[in-house]
Amino acid sequence: MKQKILPLLIFVFTISSVIAQVNITFEVNTATIPSVDAAGLFLAGGTGFGVPGDNPMVDSDGDGIYTVTLQRDQGFSSHYTFLNGNCADWTCKENLGNLPCGDPNNFDDRFLPAVMSDTTILACFGTCDDDGSCTIVTDSVDITFELNTATIPTIDPAGIFIAGGSGFGNPGDNPLVDPDGDGIYTTTISKPMGFTSNYIFLNGNCSDYNCKENLAGLPCADPNNFNDRLLPPVMSDTTILACFGTCDDDGSCTIVTDSIEITFQLNTSSITVDPAGVFIAGGGNFGAPGDNPMVDPDGDGIYTFTTKRPVGFVSFYTFANGNCPDFSCKEDISGQACADPNNFDDRFFPGAIADTTILACFGNCVDDGSCDEVSISGLEIDKNLFSIRPTIVNDYINLTFGENNLYQEKQMVIMNSVGQIFQITEFQNNDSYRINTEQYPSGIYFMTIKTNNKMLTKRFVVQK
Repeated sequence: MKQKILPLLIFVFTISSVIAQVNITFEVNTATIPSVDAAGLFLAGGTGFGVPGDNPMVDSDGDGIYTVTLQRDQGFSSHYTFLNGNCADWTCKENLGNLPCGDPNNFDDRFLPAVMSDTTILACFGTCDDDGSCTIVTDSVDITFELNTATIPTIDPAGIFIAGGSGFGNPGDNPLVDPDGDGIYTTTISKPMGFTSNYIFLNGNCSDYNCKENLAGLPCADPNNFNDRLLPPVMSDTTILACFGTCDDDGSCTIVTDSIEITFQLNTSSITVDPAGVFIAGGGNFGAPGDNPMVDPDGDGIYTFTTKRPVGFVSFYTFANGNCPDFSCKEDISGQACADPNNFDDRFFPGAIADTTILACFGNCVDDGSCDEVSISGLEIDKNLFSIRPTIVNDYINLTFGENNLYQEKQMVIMNSVGQIFQITEFQNNDSYRINTEQYPSGIYFMTIKTNNKMLTKRFVVQK
């Protein structure tokens, strides 16, 4: 008898464990919505509620409370959001940016923790009230953005947008308008008092942000947040005057005349170019891979990028083969003369007072763009020619020559970052030499040593 009953008990237990489910009822108060869309209210998002249109809500008694009940497995959990209308692009979803119930890591959606029994969720469209009361927030501020587009040669047909940070959503969420056609695009957005967020302007509706303004290296750019602008806490109604691509804070779009054009020309003959292309990045001024694409207009494998910067501009930089935000596709020049080990082995642009072109080769330090291990002067680059210690100095530098170069005639030239010569010294049989830097002003210097057929340049910094 036991052999017949036991399998039946196991079968009953298995079925009961599989079908354990709960009913989840959502009730959303629409008192905060000026006009409910003709398509109605919807629930969507996360891993468990699908896309707009999947879960329509109903207001059976016309009291403005829309409901839907869904059956899910016990322990079910998911992000979710409410939408006023059936919009496939999510543009009609509620905006919970910078509110405590919006998860900035999940599109500012709400979060439903694990549900273990039948549950009713009371909510208010666009606020974090958890009793469905729709408390009216009186301590809100209106933030008006007025963007001068005089610096943009052509406005994209899709228009101008503001996006980014924790409070302004994605490209396309917040369009600006130019009602009088004067080139000043505006929008007014209501936020809680004390609201703060990074943000950026975009010329076009580009989901990958490739049409955003480029502020890299400018004082209004936050290098820790994609070189976006920062809106400090707003305590009262505020108007922000801005100019696309510059840091003018009066909307004037001042044309900077004391600037130079820096052109980077990169020979890619040593690599197979990634389908995403080649980029210049890094150094706190050139953003992440993807921000500054280089172009090869004539298909010869020479990729170029030109940027306008203030006279004397200096920065580290690197080249990336592909669009990799984690820098995993950047060139590896570690151990080479042009790599700074204290700055991620990036290259260094020492500054210029006139328009400048940098010739480079992906992955090596050749300075004529040829990708041959020969310098622009025709000398072989010998990475073992000499070494210096320390590289950040106060009073002196210890210079040591490589074994293969001890008995050759050598000339040393030390220049500062703007090309002024500070020292020229000839060597014959020296194996080492101490350089006195007590009289050197603080700054960046370059030491070049040449033999009759070899040369090498190293960088050092004087700090007083």
